[in-house]
Amino acid sequence: MIPVSLFGIDTEKCERFFSTLPQVLPGAGVNDYEYESMLYKIEGDLSLEHLHIVDNWSGCSPSAWPEDVVQEIMAVLEVIKYPDVSLLEGLMTLDGIDANRMSAWLHFLTNVYPLYDEDACSALRDFGLDCPYQPTDVASYGVYVSLIEGLKEYAPAGALPEYALPRQRLLQLGLAAWQG
Repeated sequence: MIPVSLFGIDTEKCERFFSTLPQVLPGAGVNDYEYESMLYKIEGDLSLEHLHIVDNWSGCSPSAWPEDVVQEIMAVLEVIKYPDVSLLEGLMTLDGIDANRMSAWLHFLTNVYPLYDEDACSALRDFGLDCPYQPTDVASYGVYVSLIEGLKEYAPAGALPEYALPRQRLLQLGLAAWQG
């Protein structure tokens, strides 16, 4: 049964995607040891240092925010619950913060949020789904999160091979590399 979030999907393309995913993934970056080591670098209570580690991995320059801004960021990241992204909207007004950066923070802090990816959004649009890629709009990231979650639910048992990576990452990499 197709999840509601995937309403309107081209099921034939989606089935082709899932049938080819195990062959696509080895060339799509699943053996990225730097990424895999990042999954284990964030330990203990949330701290600004964690955000700096993620920023460094993703190529963002760590920002020097005032203490009250840091507290606001930390509070949001502490209370956000997957798959909701609505709490992120207030952070979008801060200099240097967009959905890409926040998706990286959430991905590595929680291991459940997917990394926001333009190529994955394009593949989802190719499936007939409304998935804009607009890093300055948190709602577009929310749509993306919902669609990735729907694909996880819809995936046949053998479609996602065993890797030491979160399923969201496998889907994101597969979508980004898939040539429908």
